This record gives sequence, structure tokens and C-alpha cells, in this order.
Amino acid sequence: MRPAMVGLVCADRWPVDAARNGDISGGESDSGRMTNAPHWGTISSSAPEPSRQSQHVVQFYEADEFLADSVGDFLSAGLDAGAPCIVIATPAHRADLERRLVADGLDLATAQAHGDYRALDAAETLATFMSGDTLDAARFAEVIGGMIGRAAQGHEQGQQSRRGQQGQARQPHVFGEMVALLWEDGRPSSAIELEALWNELSASLPYPFLLCCAYPMRLLAGEANAEQFATICRSHSHVIPDESYSALTTTDARTRAVTRLQQKAASLEAEIAERKQAEERLRISENRYRRLFEASTDGLLMVDPDAQTVIEANAVLATWLGSTPARLQGVELWQTSLFPSRAAMLELLRELEEQRIARRDVVLASAEDGQVRSIEFVSTRFRANGHDIIQCNLRDVTERNQLEARKNAFISMASHELKTPVTSLKGFTQLLQRRLQRQQVDPQTMLFLDRMDAQLNKLTGLISDLLDVSKMQEGTLPYRETRFDLDELARETIENVQAAITTHQVRIEGATGAQVSGDRDRLGQVLINLLTNAVKYSPGADTVVVRLSADQQWAEVAVQDFGIGIAERHHQRIFEQFYQVVEPQEGGYPGLGIGLYIAHTLVERHGGRLWLESRKGAGSTFHFSLPTLPHLSPAVEESSVIAEHAEVAQ
Repeated sequence: MRPAMVGLVCADRWPVDAARNGDISGGESDSGRMTNAPHWGTISSSAPEPSRQSQHVVQFYEADEFLADSVGDFLSAGLDAGAPCIVIATPAHRADLERRLVADGLDLATAQAHGDYRALDAAETLATFMSGDTLDAARFAEVIGGMIGRAAQGHEQGQQSRRGQQGQARQPHVFGEMVALLWEDGRPSSAIELEALWNELSASLPYPFLLCCAYPMRLLAGEANAEQFATICRSHSHVIPDESYSALTTTDARTRAVTRLQQKAASLEAEIAERKQAEERLRISENRYRRLFEASTDGLLMVDPDAQTVIEANAVLATWLGSTPARLQGVELWQTSLFPSRAAMLELLRELEEQRIARRDVVLASAEDGQVRSIEFVSTRFRANGHDIIQCNLRDVTERNQLEARKNAFISMASHELKTPVTSLKGFTQLLQRRLQRQQVDPQTMLFLDRMDAQLNKLTGLISDLLDVSKMQEGTLPYRETRFDLDELARETIENVQAAITTHQVRIEGATGAQVSGDRDRLGQVLINLLTNAVKYSPGADTVVVRLSADQQWAEVAVQDFGIGIAERHHQRIFEQFYQVVEPQEGGYPGLGIGLYIAHTLVERHGGRLWLESRKGAGSTFHFSLPTLPHLSPAVEESSVIAEHAEVAQ
């Protein structure tokens, strides 16, 4: 069939090239029913031979009821005009059409007896010219062409026999939905090929015929079908819209509908362009992620938290585990040698579900070279594409740990080696002070000795701190557990610090009224550290406030200064070993950055917590809390004190 120019058949008129054969108008049917479908007017085939051409019409629809009304009008027009009709449809649609035709007053039994109406099953007919999944063009021409030819010839002979006169046969009306069956079966290219076979058949047959195909719009929805939809329209001489357009009865309503469709089309085109850009950005992002994933010097692991299996691993981790990325896929997480047992893995997964992040230190022995690696294992759980994913980052910290161990060993050795000579210097300095005081030397000499003694005290304190750090890391720092009054310790420590400073006034507020258990001297060391820091870092102020409070379970001590404050970016690291807050515009403050590390470690050792509240330029408040003990009766408390003194004496 030659689909020269595609015409859009609206609900009121055929296009100009079809008007020669009749008209299509919307309106009431003979039964008085509004069909909401185009009314196929009488299509005459009695025009001069050159004007008689085959027509290939496509009807789109949403509801089967609309299809029955539209195609029913098409067949009724043919039968009313005395044309033979052929229906190749599904059983359900054949039944709907025949009910519709009978309701219109047509005598189908007589039409079938005269050969004017023939109904065939679409699937069975399609099977007659299919070779596997391929359309057989020759067989199609033989089966379908023969059927149309016989209908046309038989009708012409019947007309002549019944009328006893010469006359031209009316064009056969054919309704077929074999193309829709192919599309429904997931073979759109075969459906388009079948449309082409219909067009070729119409060009080869000496009998022009009217063909109506039908497609449900649900099969053609979506951007993926846009090009094939256009191909279908080009394959037909006329296109009839579905009921959403055909039901409109005025030109203004149709114009508005077309305008809305144009706007939707423009919006879809813009959306498609944006989607393509987003897809391109996503592709670039995925490529970048893939390069980072594969090129990372850290081990990377993606895990399905529900199945507890490996989704993906990079080459670095696979090498550490003596495997390959491909072999690790699908392996249960605890079988990857990253966990000593299944229970350890489940514990990590529980922690991830509650906190979304978990950290572990792992020791791995390489299966290839036997090298033992210290691994820092950080796991995070997040949601992507509607599913939870666990990402594990594993970093080889073997060399870092070795350097840390050598540094700690050096600090420990240096501290011990320095302690003896510094102690001797301290002793000789004090001896000189006593002798020169008896000899009544000049005041300047005594001033120099006092300054030397003060500096030796600082050096002694520094060495003691370094030794404490070394012992903490080795786990050998001694603690002497006693029961004591926290308020008394706070007052005593504040008095001692106040006696050594003249620039600030230390004010105490509140009371805990609490008894705590721990090493009294070590906790006193914590408070001394916080007070000396408060003085050091508030050079423009003259007051430090210590607040004491408690509830039923915890006693809290807060040391507030009114100094330079600490920017929030330092808060997480302020308690790290050797960490110092350095602000270029303020210059530096003397110290090694171990005082807060020691204080933090000591408080945690006592089951407590040390934290910071501070803003740049607004001072700082360091808090530490300790678990409290129940109060004892006076008799029990006295016996406890006697026992402690006896223990010290031993």
C-alpha cells in the first residue's frame, strides 16, 4: 500500500483525499447512542477506476468499548454499502463487534451466508504465515491476498447474480489486529514489518480494499516507543486518534486539545533533554567512581547487609586476602578473613545498624607472602537506590604503627634517661640555695637560682608527663583506687593552683556532695591540667570559674575560662596525643600537646567522660564527669579510711 500522505481523521471529517469515498462524522448512532467514536460514512467504490485506491487506516484506542464502537461503524458502513467485510481479531473483540453489529440491526447470519461477512481468529491466522519468529512474505500474500481476492470476486459475482446486471464490486472492508498481537508479544519490529506487508499487498492486488488496524495506546506509551510510533503513523494513509480526542465534538475543543498536546510534547522534549544530561552526568560520575574504586591504594569493599555477602571488592583488598575481585563476589563477609568469627561480624553489623558507622583494627596475614598487616577498618552504612549498602574502607597502617611504636619507645627511653640528670640538677640547685642563703650572698644570685629551680620544675613536670604517656600506651600506668570526697579534692587543688598564680582569681561555684572511687592524685592531676590551661589561654582575663554539680549517678566538674576560645574544627582532635591548636594570627603557646591527652585518658580510665564547649573568641569550658558512689554511714566510712591508711603503710 502506498502511504503517500498521512491524514489525521478527526471525529467530524475524512481528510480531503478520502472525501471522494464518503465522510466520517461524529454524532448519534442509529440507535440514538453517542458512540464517542468516528462515524464511518458510506464509502462508495463506484467512482471512476483511477480514483479507486486502497486505504490503510490505523485506529488508536484506550478502552475496548471505544474500539468496538469505532470498528463497528467501519464495518456497518461497509455492509450498508454492500461491501464484503473481513474481521481478523481476538475472540473477545470479535464477540464485541458482532454484538455491536447486531445491535445496529444488521443480519450477520445472512451476511455470512452470502459471503459478505467473515470473522477469523487473529492468532490462528497469524500462525499461517509465520515461520518460527519470522514473517513469510510469500505465504502472507498467498493467505491474506487470496482471502481478500476471493471476497472481492465472490462479492462481485454475487452482486451480478442477485441484480442480474453488471456492476463494480465495493471495496472490501478489512479489520485486522494481528499487528497488535505481535506488539503485545514483545515483537514491535515484526508488527511494523507486517504493516509494510499490508502496504505491499495493496499495491499488488487488482482489488482495492479498505484496511483498518488497531493499537491500544498502552502498548505505545513511553519515550522508548516514540520512534516506532512515528513509523506506524507513516505506514498508514490515515490516523484516527483515541477516544480522548475523538470524543471532542467542537473545533474549539479540538484546537485546545492540540495546543495542550503541543505543550506536553515541548515539556517532554525538555524533560528528555534534561534526563539525557542527567544520565550523562551520572555516567561520568560512575566512571569517575569506578576509576577511584579501582585505583585506590586502600582496600574497598561493598557489602549487602541483608544477605551479608560481598557485592564488590577492589584489587588492593583482594590481594591482601589472597584472592581476586571476581572470586570475592557473593562470598559471605565473615569468610573473607576480616573477622575471627561469624559472631564478630554480626556484632559489627549490629553496630552499623544502630550508629551507621563502625571502626575496627584488624591484623591480616597475607596468603601470598605471609606478611602481617595492621589494618584500620572503617565501615559505613548508607542508603542508595532504595537499598542499604555497607562500604568498608581498609587502610594498611602497618608502617604508621611501626613509626608510632618507635616514637613511643624513643619518648620512653629519653624520659627515663633525662629523669636521673634532671633529678640531680634539682638536688644540687636546692643544695646551692640553702648554702648561699646561709652565706647571705647578693639577692641577684638568689634570683637566678630561684629561676633555675622553677625551670627545673617545669622540666620535671614535662618528663613526668612523657613518662605517663609512655606508660599509658604500654598499659603500665599505676592507679591506686580509693574512695574520696570530690568537693574536697576540688577545693584543695584550687588552693594549690591559686597559690602559684597571681594573674587570675579562681572562683568555685556549687558542690557535688559526691563520693567517687579512683586514684585521687591522678584526678587531681586532671583538674590541675585544666586550671593551668584556663590560665594560659586567657591572658586578657583575670577570672577562672570552677562549677561543681551532680545528679544521682554522675558528678560533674566544669572549668570555664574567658579567653581566646577554640574553633569548632579543633574540637574532635583536641584530646589527641601531641595535638596543638595553632592559629596563624595568634601565634603559638608553649607546650607539647599532651596535657589534655593525659587528662582525657585518666578520666576515661575512671569510667568518666571529658568534653569541651567552646567558640572562637568566647572562651572555653572543659567538663568532666565521674560515676558517683552511694554515701556510707560514718562508722563504715571511718573503717574504710583506716583500711586505706593501713594499705599505704604496708
